[in-house]
Amino acid sequence: MGLLGKMLLLFGLFQSSVWIISVSGNPEFAINPYSDFTIHINRSTTSQLNCKVCIKNSCQSSVTVSKSTNVVFTCPQPEDVFMVEIVRHIVCNISCNGTITPEDVPSIQNFNRTFTWNVNVLGHKAFHLDFTRAGLRQIQPKEQCQDKHIYTVSTGKVTVGKFCLYGTIKSIQVLRKGSVSLQVPGKQQLNTASFGVSTASEITSPAIINVILPEEPSWQDFYSPNYPESFPDDDLITWAFQVPYKYYSTVHILNYTIPRCETKDTRMEYQLYGRTMVKKLSEPQLSEHQGSFNLSLQNCNVDTQSPFTRLTLHFQISAVRRGNEVRCTVDLKSEKGLLIHIMKKEPKSDCILKLNSLDQNTATITSQKITYVSFIDCQEENLLITMNKTIVCQQLRDCPYPESLRVPVLDKCIIGVVQEVRWILQGPQRGTVELLSSAGNLQQLLPGQICKDTVIFTVSENEAQGITVGQFCPQGSIHKMQINATNITVSALSTGEKNLRQITSSLLQVSFTKSIRESYIFTVLPKKDIPVLLATPAWPLGMKAYAIVSWFISFPTQLEAHVSFPNVSQLTCKNRPAYIKLQRKRSQGKMYSWQDQNPKDVVVSESFYLNMSNCLPVKGAFSVVSQVTLHVGKSVLLSIVLSVVGVLLLLTIILAAFCIIRKKKQKQKAPEVSVYNPNSHPFLPGLHDIPRETEDEDLHIYHYIDDHLVYGHLLKNLKEDEKPAVGVYRDFNGPTGQEPLTDESEGRGAVELQVGVYRSFTGPQSAPDVPGTLVKPGEILACEGEQKADEEISADDDQETLPNVQGKPKTEPMVA
Repeated sequence: MGLLGKMLLLFGLFQSSVWIISVSGNPEFAINPYSDFTIHINRSTTSQLNCKVCIKNSCQSSVTVSKSTNVVFTCPQPEDVFMVEIVRHIVCNISCNGTITPEDVPSIQNFNRTFTWNVNVLGHKAFHLDFTRAGLRQIQPKEQCQDKHIYTVSTGKVTVGKFCLYGTIKSIQVLRKGSVSLQVPGKQQLNTASFGVSTASEITSPAIINVILPEEPSWQDFYSPNYPESFPDDDLITWAFQVPYKYYSTVHILNYTIPRCETKDTRMEYQLYGRTMVKKLSEPQLSEHQGSFNLSLQNCNVDTQSPFTRLTLHFQISAVRRGNEVRCTVDLKSEKGLLIHIMKKEPKSDCILKLNSLDQNTATITSQKITYVSFIDCQEENLLITMNKTIVCQQLRDCPYPESLRVPVLDKCIIGVVQEVRWILQGPQRGTVELLSSAGNLQQLLPGQICKDTVIFTVSENEAQGITVGQFCPQGSIHKMQINATNITVSALSTGEKNLRQITSSLLQVSFTKSIRESYIFTVLPKKDIPVLLATPAWPLGMKAYAIVSWFISFPTQLEAHVSFPNVSQLTCKNRPAYIKLQRKRSQGKMYSWQDQNPKDVVVSESFYLNMSNCLPVKGAFSVVSQVTLHVGKSVLLSIVLSVVGVLLLLTIILAAFCIIRKKKQKQKAPEVSVYNPNSHPFLPGLHDIPRETEDEDLHIYHYIDDHLVYGHLLKNLKEDEKPAVGVYRDFNGPTGQEPLTDESEGRGAVELQVGVYRSFTGPQSAPDVPGTLVKPGEILACEGEQKADEEISADDDQETLPNVQGKPKTEPMVA
């Protein structure tokens, strides 16, 4: 046999002569097959006709022809009753590498025919069926293909699947031996699409189906072997999916049944990135995965006594093109007590969040392990991050120093806005948790108030009731808080949409200390003229029964605190009443107490303790809002006023003494007199310049001067009877011992005045006063006013004036 004959023998290309001969009206076929194939003629089980096939004198419902034989049918149209199967056996001793091309025989084209190629590989190797040229598409058993050609691949008694041409399945690997069959209906022209057969290395699965997804959005259905019948007991099937670049695939389970297992479990195993991921059929499967992966279905050891013995699976693979993917490996092996929750802000957004290659709306990363997180088409604002950090202190000696509460540092590849950070503080038994603000004091927030800072702190007790101690904002007056509890939670929540991961400094300092008598102690450092609102823990719901809270209000001695109670709840107690006490820091005596009545405002002049204790409420709840405002004390104000008055009085005395001393010095000097000026301008000593003559001086020339107007002030010292009568002429009685001065125009005999010769003054003995508007150089103008003021004060010393104050008296708060 030549080379061509061997290839025909190996890959099922056969040639036979078939003649249809009519004998007594019955059709007769003459078949001359090659020795390497067998033809089976079988009557259809659905046919109702009593038709047989005969070889020589033997007539049966089915015959097998392996050599040249004449067959006769007992019915005129045997193609409606019988089916023809053409079987070819291929044995690969060492290797096989060839192509199988189906070839039809026109004479039997009217029969429903099946072409079968049985492949057997010696040893533990597998054979590879290559359908790269056309590809296959898996279908359900009763589904029909468009060209009416159905391929079936089997291994042993297991049907791997039924397929149509033109699909994404490019090859199938079968362990050791299996078969490929092609079913073609009668009168249908055969599609001679070829496929290759070759040997392959040993595989761990009975069959591997290799799928290459197209570079376009696609959806492909796949079924478990023997579907819809049960997958074999403790068996395995694998699909290998090759995904194009930038395409992301998702596994959707559409339908499944699971058996009751004696040992092992039914499961889905994913091999991706060199690691294995195991999922139950009831769990979410692989989603939005970039890159190739393998998917295996593993059956368990089925409990045959149970009615649930079937394992069936129908799933779908979808692939779509996405943008860039950010992959992040989060290594928290050395971290303790840290949980990172990443949540999609909008679950239906284009942002894809994956945890360990699974699409998630919320991903939780735990400490002490390595986690793989991926982000596809995600922006930072699409994801919200919440972190939990647990801090444990079992013995006080194990944690002697304060620990800083900071926002945990995240890897840069993790995308999202850190919205909240929670610290779970677990202290020792009979211990106290002490919180201290790292940057300034805290302000207690009441419902409705807005925090202007970037973060809000919430302190809660981790009990069954979940008691919230309160909410706090930076930039306040609460310096420290102590909580007598062993398990509390402190959360930092961002205001608005701000990102807490940008805060690198410490937010709070936490310490574990010895137990305190009260349930809560707050240290408050108020600022002057800024009201501070202090609410009882769990406000407005009310404190827990028998809880005690204390505020230590500390402030400087020159200030005083105005304490009021704007909001006090009403409650009914079962045994003892609830109370409010206020006590000074220095004095141990109780200065204010309230029981079952509305507390009144009080003024405290030094640092004090404000203590409140709840009862066992029968009706209502114990919740109080206090307000503390610091003002300057009245004694301090009085001392300030007296100091100012004293300083002003001292300055007045100094100024007055200065004026009096200066006045005395002025009186000891020689009296100033007027000087005669031949140029008709009298001037007084002390003027620095002689007035210049101008044309405007004529305005100051008087044509007539009344002597009484000029010298009238001299008359005030005269007695009443000595005052001259106004308007009555009297002769001049002045001195006459000297002749009056005359002018040269009156005569040559006039006596000429000698310059520089002393003569006695003949005018009035008292000179007129100098006008007050003339101020000599170096003289203080205010001295005269001071002198007058001194005269007025001395004149009023004997008379006291009281102001007339009217109005309602102001009610003052209780002063401590």
